[in-house]
Amino acid sequence: MLSTSSNTLQPFDVMEDFECNPFKIFGNQLLLCAGDSKKSNAMTIGWGAMGNIWGMQRPVVTVYVAPGRYTWEFMENYRYFTVMHFPDMKVYDYMGRNSGRDGDKAAALGLHVAYTKNGTPYYEEADMVLECAIMYGGQFQPSLFRNDVPREMYANFPAGVHYQYVGDVVGAWKK
Repeated sequence: MLSTSSNTLQPFDVMEDFECNPFKIFGNQLLLCAGDSKKSNAMTIGWGAMGNIWGMQRPVVTVYVAPGRYTWEFMENYRYFTVMHFPDMKVYDYMGRNSGRDGDKAAALGLHVAYTKNGTPYYEEADMVLECAIMYGGQFQPSLFRNDVPREMYANFPAGVHYQYVGDVVGAWKK
């Protein structure tokens, strides 16, 4: 259950009622947020995966964050994260082009921060929120790349080699 009573988000079962195509949802943009009520940060993500691992009935969301991104610090220091969808592309544009190191991006956009029962931040304006408990986090190892796609990606990528975070979906809400 979400902590704000004015929110129109309603719980849903991702195993039964998830309507988004997992092969397309990340290409359509999502927002990743981690932290707590004292400090948090969100960023636009265009990469990810959805499915199950370590149990057939265990839905997971996998996200990728480069260590040069401010959100990486939050992913490393908090147990939960949220992935959110917004109908307004301006949210993704601003969150993807500005760093939380330089100011409060949510405030700049007029977004209202709320918290799940686990204390995980999300924005009330989202039309879908998935809360995940991090089960695994680790950096890709370039020595294990098997073809040129990742080698070329990181050849000139100043934010560093991404970390992969596998999150157990512990809550899901949509409008």
